Amino acid sequence: MPKAWFAVVAVAVCAMACGGESATTASPTPPASSRPTSSPSPKGVTFRLTPEPGVTASGTITLLADQSTTAIELKVSGLQANSSHVSHIHLGTCQSRGGIAFALNQVVADGQGDSDVRTTLMNLRYPPASGTWYVVVHAGPDMQGSNSSYLLCGNLFS
Repeated sequence: MPKAWFAVVAVAVCAMACGGESATTASPTPPASSRPTSSPSPKGVTFRLTPEPGVTASGTITLLADQSTTAIELKVSGLQANSSHVSHIHLGTCQSRGGIAFALNQVVADGQGDSDVRTTLMNLRYPPASGTWYVVVHAGPDMQGSNSSYLLCGNLFS
């Protein structure tokens, strides 16, 4: 009987530790199928990430798409060393901004302020059936306060 009681307590402790805290951001979570990678991308369509006024960072977006998958690779330089930034695909354009459509993986800068991250979105076709998309790298690691402001923006069309 003591072994059974111990097992029940152990399961309860694990359940509380694994899921007892709620997220503090309003940002959508990247899909479970997305995995950050730092491997070079195969040929794709490349777009420019344009910095907001006063921002010195810059970068590119490489988009790879097939019939059922869209991959977005963000290469950014000039970020604050060891910083972290929320990123998304938004509806609209950098000039006519819209809401968040899809979460991308966190952009995490290394000690030199460089980042290379890829998100693979399953069951997402590019180009969209209607409208346009653009990518945003936000100012901070979550969508709280000034962290939600745009740092870099890039349209996903020519």
